[in-house]
Amino acid sequence: MLSRYLVSLLLTLAIECGVALLLGYRKYQYLLTVLMINMITNPILNYALLGLSFLGIEATLVRVSLLEIVVAIAEWRLLVYGFGGSPGRLLIFSILANAASFLAGVLIFWTR
Repeated sequence: MLSRYLVSLLLTLAIECGVALLLGYRKYQYLLTVLMINMITNPILNYALLGLSFLGIEATLVRVSLLEIVVAIAEWRLLVYGFGGSPGRLLIFSILANAASFLAGVLIFWTR
């Protein structure tokens, strides 16, 4: 079970840093900020999902999607705080990065 969470974290870090690179956030400080933010938000999301399962609430695609939206907004606000810069551009980055990692997670964990 722990390995699933570790794979989820590593996948998220790789994908979201990849999206950052593709969108031109290539400075070390930008990539480090993206890594640190995701090292906070990914475990929180996974603990929330674990908590739901302990309560007997199924982690449906709709529920996980709603949690991902909350994470994308939180990450966006942290990116604006960490980077300064254009909130609009950072919102697009946050949405794209989280959508990419979410879709990868769906493909890997829910298509078995």
